[in-house]
Amino acid sequence: MATDALTTAPAAAADDRARPYAPSLLDRLYDWIESLPVPIWLTYVVLAVAGALLATSSQWLSGLRRFPDPEPVQLVWGAITIVLLAAPHRLRLVARSSFEQFRPALGTGVAEPELVRYELTVMRPRPILAIIAFNFVITPLYYAIDPVASQVVGITPAGLVPRLLSEATVGTVLVAILYQAIRQMRIVGRLHAVADRVDPFRPSPLYAFSRLTAEVGFVLIAFNALGMLLNPGIFESAAALVIYLPWIAGFTIVAIVVFLVPLLGMHRRLERAKDRHEDAASDRLRDLLGELNEAIDARATDRVDALDRTISALRHERELLAKLPTWPWSAGTIRGFGSALLLPIAVFLVQRFLTQVLT
Repeated sequence: MATDALTTAPAAAADDRARPYAPSLLDRLYDWIESLPVPIWLTYVVLAVAGALLATSSQWLSGLRRFPDPEPVQLVWGAITIVLLAAPHRLRLVARSSFEQFRPALGTGVAEPELVRYELTVMRPRPILAIIAFNFVITPLYYAIDPVASQVVGITPAGLVPRLLSEATVGTVLVAILYQAIRQMRIVGRLHAVADRVDPFRPSPLYAFSRLTAEVGFVLIAFNALGMLLNPGIFESAAALVIYLPWIAGFTIVAIVVFLVPLLGMHRRLERAKDRHEDAASDRLRDLLGELNEAIDARATDRVDALDRTISALRHERELLAKLPTWPWSAGTIRGFGSALLLPIAVFLVQRFLTQVLT
């Protein structure tokens, strides 16, 4: 059972005002997983084993392999299907945690914070239903149009059922991640705009959503790297490069946009807050310099010394103000996301090295 207090919705969440719509099918699944009396990670381990067996069962049901002899590629893809299914669940938990961390900065900017929290963490049912329907229609259509490319030649109708469940689930989850990412970008931007306690001297709450946007971006980049890892042949010909490089580059650009764009509003607010502090310090410095000149003209040595010490302290203050960060993320977050951007390159280099060594 999930022990994190954030996985238990507060009493207000049961109120209809905090539930403007019913949970999507995916959220209902995640609610069920959280309600089980075992750790969430253990549930996904069991589901990954089941997913691997489901995917490879298409070979058994089609007579292409004898039970229990597995097909390694299908085993891997079946397990990966569950890993992908876990990704939106992980992002949902991160969104909950991020919202709670952001609450001190939110102040009274939102009349019903639980309603916004619900919208941030729970997907709407109709779009998810449409995404599911689309993938479960387009996948068998792809099988029928191009059975060779879809690698379903020789698979019987009975064997197509587990294959369809596995592959349509992958498509559903990927589109759902993009759909939810767009929704969360808008909500995070709105929360950053209405928060009424933006204090550059207390940046921790303001960094809250950078963790969420970074993890969404990381999921997209990891999917890119995973596809490269499981399809090493995509870099073996110029034709494959023409097809796959724009795809890889596109996912990377989307990941950067998802990470950065929702944080731009808070960046601008932090810059304005920093400017106000610097302007106030400059006004004080101007006034002190005027007093210093008067004291010098009056030959008031004691007054000059006191003002000189005050001005030195104010200069130190201005130096500290100049160093205040205005980007709403911690150093660890930006380092982690920057490292993630290099993941596809690392996979490519490893593949090329192994190809040269093994051939």
